Amino acid sequence: MRTKKAFTLIELLVVIAVIAILMAILMPALRAAKDQGKRIVCANHLKTMALANVLYSDESDGWYVPIMDRTLGEDHYWPANLQFRELIGYKPKNAIANEGWDAPREYLCPADTISIKQIEDTQYTNWLSYGYNLTDWYFSDWFGIGYAGHKNTTVPSPANELIFTESNDWWAWWWGANYEDGWDVLGQDTIMPYKDVGTDGPTLYRHSEGVNLAFYDGHAEYMKKEKVFVMEAWDSGNPGMWSTFKEYPPTDEEMRRLPKP
Repeated sequence: MRTKKAFTLIELLVVIAVIAILMAILMPALRAAKDQGKRIVCANHLKTMALANVLYSDESDGWYVPIMDRTLGEDHYWPANLQFRELIGYKPKNAIANEGWDAPREYLCPADTISIKQIEDTQYTNWLSYGYNLTDWYFSDWFGIGYAGHKNTTVPSPANELIFTESNDWWAWWWGANYEDGWDVLGQDTIMPYKDVGTDGPTLYRHSEGVNLAFYDGHAEYMKKEKVFVMEAWDSGNPGMWSTFKEYPPTDEEMRRLPKP
């Protein structure tokens, strides 16, 4: 009579150890692939926004979508700009108009846990994954002006001038990209904690310590945080992609040259 040979305890332990080793090898690769997929989706969102901005200027006598235009109402900022929302492809909430402030869920960065989970801030709440670069207007009385936005004739190098980046607020600026004081301390967080450490209008490096960026010419690209914010450039007043001004901060005379419709 034949008897079935069973696995010994040592053989079972060897199999378990091999499986554990394989899992240890595969898990980082799977995690990296998942992160890469989120980064690509996010980059496509920013690419869509950048192209919508170019189309907006084609339809608006050369004016890009303004970061704000309070001549049209107190809450008329770019996230609620109906023309821009339609160019991006946001689906209308009703048959009459595509109104609102927040981005539809499918247009959020898939790595943006704050907006996806709708985590409330102590003072300000918006469900957006992307902020508009406000650096050119940061030291101006932009709320008093009531209008902040460029025309295609006032952006000398559209391929090198940043318009949108990943943020937790509707606006971003150069110092907010300072990852040492901001992102490295707070990571994914809401608006007020970033304001409290002095990096309001932050850039959030959600993708392997890097970020997707959109430019005025319609293209988007990915950069590591060390390329996005360079302290030596800040100290020397060399803003690069962050401003249309050659030196920063600009003088009062230079700021008076900012375009107004």
